[in-house]
Amino acid sequence: MPPRVILIGPMGSGKTTIGQLVAERLDIPFRDTDQVIEENSGRTVSDIFLEDGEEAFRVLEKGVLRDELLSDGTVLALGGGAPISIDAQSALRAIASPVIYLDISLATVAPRIGFNRDRPLLLHNPRGQWQTLMEARRPIYESIADTVIDVNTKTEIDIVDEILEVIK
Repeated sequence: MPPRVILIGPMGSGKTTIGQLVAERLDIPFRDTDQVIEENSGRTVSDIFLEDGEEAFRVLEKGVLRDELLSDGTVLALGGGAPISIDAQSALRAIASPVIYLDISLATVAPRIGFNRDRPLLLHNPRGQWQTLMEARRPIYESIADTVIDVNTKTEIDIVDEILEVIK
């Protein structure tokens, strides 16, 4: 059985927080691809990006995504770039699990992530880079999502309730 639900979206959209809350409500495990990469490698995502480069990170991410898509009945949150490769998009379109895109604006995400050094893709001109990433990624997120939830003005509980409605 594949994951019960898969959450996608940009950094700061709340995938981990919302995913944990959904998993608690369903009483099933929560998995986050970035956390799995960190557990497996013993290093932070930032360290992998800075020491090995984005390409090396994406190779690790692809393997973790493949494995996690085979996991049994979890809530799965993907790193912001995980669904971008053609292979990942194909796998996400083919899987029976609902894919939910948590959409967020720059104005809402800025205070959440603070554009700090722990976001390796945002080291220089963080707001501009976030916006550029979103312009490239939003059409991909939308194309693979079964449901899009605008999280800008909703509470965590509202978002969780909406996800539970989608998957019941």
